[in-house]
Amino acid sequence: MSSTHALKEYEHIGEKVINWCVDKFGLSKYHEYDPWLDFDDDDLNIMGEYNIDENTITIYTNEIKNVDDLIETIIHEYVHYLQRPSWYTRYINMGYEGVDNPYEMIAEIIAINNLKKCKDNILKFNPRS
Repeated sequence: MSSTHALKEYEHIGEKVINWCVDKFGLSKYHEYDPWLDFDDDDLNIMGEYNIDENTITIYTNEIKNVDDLIETIIHEYVHYLQRPSWYTRYINMGYEGVDNPYEMIAEIIAINNLKKCKDNILKFNPRS
């Protein structure tokens, strides 16, 4: 699959995942709008990140190996969109970095626990994925 075709497919699936997250988890009380989904091919050794200031979920396509990675990463980052921004910073200031940050742990658990439900739902309406 060409990288252009893969990117278009990721964008298509990503939009469905964001919509599924909005339906499943609702909107954040800390942001006025649902997050913008962006794709980038930077090589940062992470699959995605949520930028609080820009209200953007960025997916790093070089690290995404399959549809499950994509869906799980979007759900994970969507959970960060829902979380109180000041607490994320507070946890970092308390010494919780990376995967030890309670917000990271929560986001990962929610993403893992919802991957199959989300995938089944979005692929039901998009069988070519």
